[in-house]
Amino acid sequence: MPLFKKKPSKKKAQAVVPEAQSAEGLKEIKPVKKHKKRYILLYLAAIGFAFYAVITIINQNVRIAEKKAELSELKQEINVVEIQSDYIQKVRGYKGQQLSDYMEKMAKEELGFVGEGERIFINVAGDQ
Repeated sequence: MPLFKKKPSKKKAQAVVPEAQSAEGLKEIKPVKKHKKRYILLYLAAIGFAFYAVITIINQNVRIAEKKAELSELKQEINVVEIQSDYIQKVRGYKGQQLSDYMEKMAKEELGFVGEGERIFINVAGDQ
């Protein structure tokens, strides 16, 4: 009976596939690859998420560009309305001779009226 007992190995057991004989007659043990399908699904999910993120970012950038163009148009409209408002405020302040001159100017330009003793000449040739 031996004096010393051999301690059991703490190594994890590897799955054994059919053994292959090498030239010296030693047996070669190859580990079995597990979870290969799980890793493929994980990679596909990561690639899918990255693709979704890129598409979303591009879509948001397009929307931002559209909104900036819309904002620019609205700012131009605001400027036009402010200029018109300033002009109206100026006209509301007219009194006396300044008001009658403005009314005469508008009657001639907008309504086509003619003052007493005035003649209108129309250039039919189109040259100015």
